[in-house]
Amino acid sequence: AGEWGHTVLNVRGRRCRCGALGCLEAYVGAGAVLERWREAGGSPLEGDEETALAGLLATEGEGVAAVERVLAETAEYLGAGLADLVNLFNPERIVLGGWAGLLLGPRLLPAVREATGAYALRYPAARTAIELGRLGPDAVTVGAATLPLLRFLDAGGSAPGVALSA
Repeated sequence: AGEWGHTVLNVRGRRCRCGALGCLEAYVGAGAVLERWREAGGSPLEGDEETALAGLLATEGEGVAAVERVLAETAEYLGAGLADLVNLFNPERIVLGGWAGLLLGPRLLPAVREATGAYALRYPAARTAIELGRLGPDAVTVGAATLPLLRFLDAGGSAPGVALSA
């Protein structure tokens, strides 16, 4: 386990919420995307980040150019970060998830794939599929909830450590 979102993307870059400079999350995290949109003249909706990010995607009129710029930058930053994973691990598949990833993903995925290909080594990049998760925004919670069930089933349907009597 690690914190891939806190790998350095830009030396002396933006301040991340963790306190470090230049973290990937400081460029592609939901809060960072909204902050860059504000800096570009956007007006995020009041409320939580999910509501504000949905508002960014629904922007029409004058603000569309700023939104497109921020989303293009976000896709490139994410693609560069994914390229590091491709170059380090040669994965067959990278699955983007989480509520923000699933909200932005349909719009950004083609550009993320293109940026990953531009920044990664050609051979491993050509063999890596980048997809959106299909388990929904609560995939991590659902996965964690399966662990006790798996232990229960591995123990033959009884509490671990309890022997079945014949």
